[in-house]
Amino acid sequence: MPIYKKHSVPNNTQLLVWHITESEAVLREGILLTELCFNRLDMMKSPIHRCGFLSVRQLLAGVGYTPKDLFYDTFGKPHLKDGKFISISHSHTFAAIAVGDKPLGVDIELEQPKVHRIAPRFLHASEITPTASDRRLTTQWCIKEAAYKALGKNGLSFLHHIRTENMDEIHPKALVQQQNRQIELKNWVYHWENFSCALAIISD
Repeated sequence: MPIYKKHSVPNNTQLLVWHITESEAVLREGILLTELCFNRLDMMKSPIHRCGFLSVRQLLAGVGYTPKDLFYDTFGKPHLKDGKFISISHSHTFAAIAVGDKPLGVDIELEQPKVHRIAPRFLHASEITPTASDRRLTTQWCIKEAAYKALGKNGLSFLHHIRTENMDEIHPKALVQQQNRQIELKNWVYHWENFSCALAIISD
């Protein structure tokens, strides 16, 4: 199907979401895959992952890029050759990209009851609300994952280095303790069809 959602936020940032309903053959249409794309597809055995990979390339076209404009560093973080910042996420039948002028991260996750069981692994006791819903906990995971992607650094712990704040406000925060400084990220949060999504941008 065409682009499922498209949002514009500050810092010339765009968030695009694709609902994956097509076959792999259909998702290949209209995009010129690079040798790197073919190599990565060859390593993917799951049809869901292959379609997710291709839907991201379709989303790139939605903001005027081709697969050859995208490359990855040694950390696995994606970059665009024109210097704009990009982040990518894929979960089950949805894929998302965010592109903008400042460091950013995006994450999309399926909301599932098991998040309550694993919450103590990624949330500090001060972040947990006793009556938290699947959606709230999943959103907190998305916010932390988006912050992790925005910073692109090894060694960051969701539990020990990243805190979520202002969860009941329009723009929740992620506070990241990195060495001797604290980095704040502002989040735009979206929900649909049992999915949570967070777009994080590093604050000035």
